[in-house]
Amino acid sequence: MAEPTHSTSGVDDAQPSIERAKMILTELACAAQTAALSVVDEQKSRAAVQVGGVAEAVRAAARSLERSQSPVAAGYVDSAAHQIEVFADAIRERNWAQLAADVEEMARRRPAAFVAGAVALGFLAGRFLSAAARSAERSPRAAARATESAVAAAVSSAAGNGELANWPPPEARELP
Repeated sequence: MAEPTHSTSGVDDAQPSIERAKMILTELACAAQTAALSVVDEQKSRAAVQVGGVAEAVRAAARSLERSQSPVAAGYVDSAAHQIEVFADAIRERNWAQLAADVEEMARRRPAAFVAGAVALGFLAGRFLSAAARSAERSPRAAARATESAVAAAVSSAAGNGELANWPPPEARELP
């Protein structure tokens, strides 16, 4: 009778490699998630600053109306500025999931106000994006390096040993 062969020994040897691959994939997933959250938080902070700027502009309009002897209109505009400031504070203090839930709830309760707000927000976003595009046209290298450094920082702070933080190598980081 023939002796049994150990055909499963290759499977046993592959087990540590599979576990290592899983660990590497887990680290990459954590790094990607951290990088994405870093970018989202940065964008959230920028949005809060921009919305705060809009509130200040509306408040300046209210002061101008007050000086031009239109106290009723100034009161309405000042109230709108206050609401915009409240919104800017909400952006700063809440996470994206909470903000999305708030927007969804408001859209269900007051659809007309939601559509009007979406139109206004679209107009403001278009203005800010066109200004950002003009700024990026002036300095595309600076924008690319800022994005790269944000991603590299997120990767290096991810779970694991952070070996990926040195990618790409310094010689490959220079833009053409």
